[in-house]
Amino acid sequence: MSCRICRITVIAAALLTTACEHAQEPAAKAPSSSATTQSTTSPPGMATAAASRGWNDEMGPILVTPSLDVGLPIMFARDTTSGAGVVVELLNHDDHTSLATLHPGAVIRSCAWRRSATLTRSDGRPVPGSWSLALVPGVAVPLGVDGASELLPRDSATLVARIHRLVSAIPEDSASSPFRGLPIVVRDAWLFRLADSTPIAVAIAMRSLGAESNPRAQLIMIIAEPDRSSGDGQWRTAFAERFAGPEDLIEAMDLLAAFELRGSRPAVALVREGDAGLQLRILERVAPGSWVVRWSSLSLPCSPG
Repeated sequence: MSCRICRITVIAAALLTTACEHAQEPAAKAPSSSATTQSTTSPPGMATAAASRGWNDEMGPILVTPSLDVGLPIMFARDTTSGAGVVVELLNHDDHTSLATLHPGAVIRSCAWRRSATLTRSDGRPVPGSWSLALVPGVAVPLGVDGASELLPRDSATLVARIHRLVSAIPEDSASSPFRGLPIVVRDAWLFRLADSTPIAVAIAMRSLGAESNPRAQLIMIIAEPDRSSGDGQWRTAFAERFAGPEDLIEAMDLLAAFELRGSRPAVALVREGDAGLQLRILERVAPGSWVVRWSSLSLPCSPG
């Protein structure tokens, strides 16, 4: 099981054929604004996604993830004044954790909640880059995650085809109009199982508008799981979210870890690089087929500077 991004190297030819057919349809003119846009889609009966305002104490006093560019720890802290070291559990895509000591550093982007940090092992040496999320001990129990490229070829193709169908079925909105009809490419996909063996898929898909002077793209993040009520093995979209903007601003997004919070509540941590810098979010499964944003670093009152 990998610790960071699992890239999909093979996409079924049928998916490419379907995408090319749609690519012949004319696309609307791309908006000229450089700001990214975001839309969240909730299937019928699904609770509306809503990020907790401020700090979520259930996540502990800190959340830490490596920066997407150089891999150095970025810390989000409830206590913005403490500089003391703290013991943390390191999570990735494995079903176990390791311990390290976190040492807070300087404030980032004029935001008291966001700081640089360093991680050391018990012998004082730096922690290698085999981690993706750090929490204080006891907050989360990790779940093993497999990337599509780690599955058997047949299972990988089935997963990618399923994600492609679900993404294609998401209702369009006004923000999606510039990308309507463009090919959908499943860029990353992961699979993990809950304690009751229910499989959960998390995936990142993209549609690109290759205007030479203003290349833009739409990123679609989707969480999917079997629809037990269908009785025929069908899957449903449990959460979907779209981001649109300049291609170089929305390409970086990753599934950090899957885990259970207190009370055996399944959750995932995702990170992306946006206009406001690194953005960390926790999504929680509140019922079968229903996931919501439990906490987001964007809810912290940071200066844009």
